[in-house]
Amino acid sequence: MEDIEIQGSLSKNSKILVCISGSPSNPKVIRIASRNALLAQCPLTALYVTAKDTSRNAMLEQNIDLAKSLGANFVSLHSDDVIIAIADYAKDNQITDLYIGMSGQDRQQTVSKRLTKLLPSIAIHIIPNELSDLTPSRIQDHRQLHRNLLADTLRMLLIMTVATIVSLFFYYSRFSNANIITIYILAVLITSITTSEKRQGVIAAILYILLFNYLFLEPRFTLRVYDPSYMVTYIVTIFAAFLTGTLSAQMKESTRNARENAYQARVLLNATKLLEKAETTDDVFKITVNQLIQLLGRNIILFHIQDGKLGEPLHYHVKEQVRIEPVSEKDREIIAWVYRNKTRAGAYTSRFPDSDYQYLAITTNDKIYGILGIDMHAREFSEVEQTILLSILGECSIHLENKHISNERERAMVFAENERFRANLLRSISHDLRTPLTSISGDAFNLMQGETQLSHDERKQIYTDIYDDSMWLINMVENLLSISKLKEGIHLTMTEEVVADVMQEALKHIDRHAAEHHLIKKFDHEFLMATMDTRLIMQVILNLVNNAIKYTEPGSTITLSDKREGNKIVITVEDDGPGVDPEELPHIFDAFYTGRHSVADASRSLGLGLSLSRSIVQAHGGTIEAYNRTPHGAGFRFTLQEKETES
Repeated sequence: MEDIEIQGSLSKNSKILVCISGSPSNPKVIRIASRNALLAQCPLTALYVTAKDTSRNAMLEQNIDLAKSLGANFVSLHSDDVIIAIADYAKDNQITDLYIGMSGQDRQQTVSKRLTKLLPSIAIHIIPNELSDLTPSRIQDHRQLHRNLLADTLRMLLIMTVATIVSLFFYYSRFSNANIITIYILAVLITSITTSEKRQGVIAAILYILLFNYLFLEPRFTLRVYDPSYMVTYIVTIFAAFLTGTLSAQMKESTRNARENAYQARVLLNATKLLEKAETTDDVFKITVNQLIQLLGRNIILFHIQDGKLGEPLHYHVKEQVRIEPVSEKDREIIAWVYRNKTRAGAYTSRFPDSDYQYLAITTNDKIYGILGIDMHAREFSEVEQTILLSILGECSIHLENKHISNERERAMVFAENERFRANLLRSISHDLRTPLTSISGDAFNLMQGETQLSHDERKQIYTDIYDDSMWLINMVENLLSISKLKEGIHLTMTEEVVADVMQEALKHIDRHAAEHHLIKKFDHEFLMATMDTRLIMQVILNLVNNAIKYTEPGSTITLSDKREGNKIVITVEDDGPGVDPEELPHIFDAFYTGRHSVADASRSLGLGLSLSRSIVQAHGGTIEAYNRTPHGAGFRFTLQEKETES
């Protein structure tokens, strides 16, 4: 046992628990515990245990706010035995140090013995109360007490008046005194059950004794008692009234606690279910704010925090749409303080108490995700509202942390994928560029050294080879530029174009070997328009047509067509060549995939053309697919969003 204020053997692994009460000396206990927790850099928890006959008062609320402002995690419990509740909580949460204030030497020794017996492995710090002889330990809210007392008194008088009227009716109807006594006892029991104070039942019992003795016992209208047997009845009635009042108070308290716990569980369950469905951090914030508005019925201000910077204040009004509004310089000062200290401030706290709003940090560990401001014009939070508010904010923080971890994981995966893509691209480029460049340089050397010795046909063949290799390099560079554009997330330049015109323009740039094939164009007779990035869609058409030219024999037929399907435009490229190996169809759009039998972009290719085509089409919100035709041949089709023309 200690009653000193020094840190002692505390460390970062310690856990401090400070007990909260309505005593004027409790702030001293809280500050000592907070100071030691700060020195040791260990967590601090403030515990308040509500006994069955304890009501919240102004001093208690101030002490709770003080603990919260000093960084304590506040916990409230209900129990008939405060000491047992403290001990159980300390054991369940691995508390190492307990700080508790005490007034009165006898009570201090009793509590010390019980706590030492229940918590032999925990350091218990007893902080003496110098104000115990000067100020009562509990300061009740006299206004509320007066209202309750007045209501209970009126209720008791009404019940006893009704009982007296009924008893007089029984008396003049020649009923025995035993029946009248039964009526009064029933009235006493009803008073004990329906009033909030146990003493009201006892007062009703005394009033019954006086009324019965004065109105119904001989000699009437006096308070003399000639029959001693009535004294036993009076004593039993008073005892029954006291017992009934006590049991009734316990039942009311238990019922209220059960109702509050059920309500709290229901609200938290609903909030948790909604938060689990949230897909983005914005969804998490919206759900949290909406749940708090439903719970508290108050206006709320939300500040997002991204990249360490406060966002614009979003004002959520109970009966209005969310909107962006500036806040005063005074509120900005409070918000900055909350951001730095990661704890509440504003109305009904020890920091900036003259503010109209109370600001709370949405935080987990050392990371802060946002700041919530709650309008406190109406009143302070009730105990239930306070508990649910902190629980919902805790759930919000957990889900925001999960989203943050998920986003970090996604970014890491994207980064790893980009690195893998870059490595494959560099490896493929270094390998595949060598062949056409070597061919071009070799042909150029032959022309330089022996142009006069070469025949006209030989020179023409060399020129053709140089042209083919150059065009291959140009197409490859176009594909690489398009891939770079998509990878960097550059916005597409979307325009409304006539589909047939775009297809005609793309065909002007196809492979020169197209002359060796039968190219058929089947354009829809209707005036079809689609929204697209023209250059990229031309690149898709060019890749698909050149792919068909490469992998079909000379003389084969290649068909390019368009048509409308619902609100989509479908563009199709089909050939009557050998088709695609069914095992390779699922992989034909994969980057760097060239197949086992020179499919896709295989012949001196990076395997990027079809992969790029898929990326471009998906960026347009469309789909692309490859399929084999019957009896033979391959086909590719992709969709674009149609632009309806005005009639």
